[in-house]
Amino acid sequence: MKKFVLSGLCCAGLVALLPETGRAHGGQYRGPGDVVPPAPGGGGGRTGGPTGPTTGGPAGPSAPAPSGPATGGPGGPSTGGPAGPAGGRGPTTGGRGIQIEDDLTKWNFWWEFNKDPFIRLKDAVGAGGTATGSDDFYLGSTRRHEAKDSLKPTDEQITGNILPALKKAIDATEQRDINSSCMIAMAKIGKDHPDFKLIDIFSPRLKKNDQEIRETAALSLGIAAIAGEAEMKLLAGLALDKDDGRAASGGSVDNRTRAFATFGLGLTAHKTTNLELKKQAFEVMKQLLTDNNVRERDIKVAAIQGMSILKIGNSTEAEKILLGDVVKVLEEYYAKELGSGEQLIQAHVPTSIAKLIGRDHERSDHFKKLFADDLQEKGKIKRSSIFVSQSCAMALGMLAKPHADKDDKKNPDAVFSDVLLAAWENHKDIQTKNFAMLGLGMIGGPINEERILKQFDKAGKDQEKPWCALSLGVLSFYRLEKDAAADVSFVAETLTNALKESRTPTLTSALAIALGLTKAKDAADIMRKLMKDNVAKEDQAGYLAIGLALMNDTSSKEDIREVMKQATRRTELLQQAAIAMGKLGDKQVADDLQKLMTDGEPNLAKLSAIASALGFIGDSRTIEPLKKLLFDSQLQELSRAFAAVALGGVADKESLPWNSKLGTNSNYRASVETLTNGSTGILDIL
Repeated sequence: MKKFVLSGLCCAGLVALLPETGRAHGGQYRGPGDVVPPAPGGGGGRTGGPTGPTTGGPAGPSAPAPSGPATGGPGGPSTGGPAGPAGGRGPTTGGRGIQIEDDLTKWNFWWEFNKDPFIRLKDAVGAGGTATGSDDFYLGSTRRHEAKDSLKPTDEQITGNILPALKKAIDATEQRDINSSCMIAMAKIGKDHPDFKLIDIFSPRLKKNDQEIRETAALSLGIAAIAGEAEMKLLAGLALDKDDGRAASGGSVDNRTRAFATFGLGLTAHKTTNLELKKQAFEVMKQLLTDNNVRERDIKVAAIQGMSILKIGNSTEAEKILLGDVVKVLEEYYAKELGSGEQLIQAHVPTSIAKLIGRDHERSDHFKKLFADDLQEKGKIKRSSIFVSQSCAMALGMLAKPHADKDDKKNPDAVFSDVLLAAWENHKDIQTKNFAMLGLGMIGGPINEERILKQFDKAGKDQEKPWCALSLGVLSFYRLEKDAAADVSFVAETLTNALKESRTPTLTSALAIALGLTKAKDAADIMRKLMKDNVAKEDQAGYLAIGLALMNDTSSKEDIREVMKQATRRTELLQQAAIAMGKLGDKQVADDLQKLMTDGEPNLAKLSAIASALGFIGDSRTIEPLKKLLFDSQLQELSRAFAAVALGGVADKESLPWNSKLGTNSNYRASVETLTNGSTGILDIL
């Protein structure tokens, strides 16, 4: 959420001052404000996403994630038609203050786009756990074994209860919020009902005279990821603006819908194991990327991002051939000499290739050298875009391997850690420096640990130290994941000592996450006290709660619950605390949240926080209360839409949010409108 210079302004007042762009299809997921760089030829970043009128209550936070502690919170279902081209977002003035623009170089932007594989909330909830307040919680396992019953909904509950309810709700109204939310919710479930198919729900809405509904219908086909012949043909036709797509749309397919359909092809191909279907999806994306008549950068970025998640193996000959073809197309596009505007599109290639091939592919060495040269501006092509260097730093962190000895001359990967360290110390672009530091943590190894610790000691507290802390946390997390008995005690001690001395919320928050990733339970008492004593510092308290949950400090449950009770007007903290409770296996938090959903006047920020937390927690016991909310005609339509959002999350077929596969290890700074703009991009949708 944006920061304000306001004296004594409460959370409700903040929400009232926020712009209307905080709405998104089925709920806003995360993302900064207007991160979209201007298109070639000038003008602002925004390209006409839905930002229309609200349907009750003030607009929600337009940037709920990186600058605040939002752990996946929506900003509310989108409620307006497409806006005209705009010239980027300037400061917003309100009754008692001015809005300050996002600092996109902050560490928590990266965390918000990449946190899901670290938190893995639904894995914790699905495993069950002892409820705070139960006899077992107080008496311990000597009286009874800890409960292992899963809170996930059963197939019978999903097919016989949730899907029919969502269909009934969407059939009963043309209201935009409810339609968008129900489509996304049904898509997350991703299975046809015996009495109806999802494609038959989505495809008629491609003809609606409402941009948001059309693009949500296209995207829902992809989120559902049902790789049938009809679904694949429709997505391909929409992406290419060809026969099947035009017939379904009732005419030419607009560019935003084409982009969302292209993302949808990637999502569908990712889920299927059918190599032929992956190839079909690739051929469409290849055509979009290489066709000079396709000039819309949203579509080209969608094609590259779609290729990045094709999830092609490398064991059979057929897989090797297809993977080679995909990488070749991406490399050829990256090798083109293009202007700075199109270099923003090219910037998505390094991370996409890294996602596809990983550290052990036979061509990894080639790409490490290519990206290292471009990071150092020694490549054959001179590039003026800083987005390329940012992506090269990220890609090296994903491709290079660790080395164990300073004098290990035989390890060819040592040079790439050297390149990243030099970029951190000397690169002119701050974001490239930050991604380089994080890359060292992703590569890991004892030498990089030593290097990061040295940089941590001398780093500036507000800007540099948080990135060093996060890098140490990531390094420790992967080390512990590989060997649960690994000794990360010195890193934990260093971070703990820094926490004791920290006086700035930004650094304290980063240290909290890093300590959580490092499983530094010795710091739990300090973190708990800081959280309880600083509830008014919403960002800091939220990240402290998440840090405690990451280290699985179950003794913090009651304190986090108390913080959650105090946070009814601090919606981002409410959401963070709820997610922390879910991560810790608490069984009462979902019941507390659904009660809060109807407690008092409906408030968009509060509803979005609760709905997203309920969805991420995924407790099947909330199904009936949420259905009741969905069909309660006395509630505002927005409240009912959020009930649909939560139902979709509860019944989600995937353990991680559907768009995490796109957001993780992607350069969010090289953004286009349909990727992320803080409200209507694919990474912003719950």
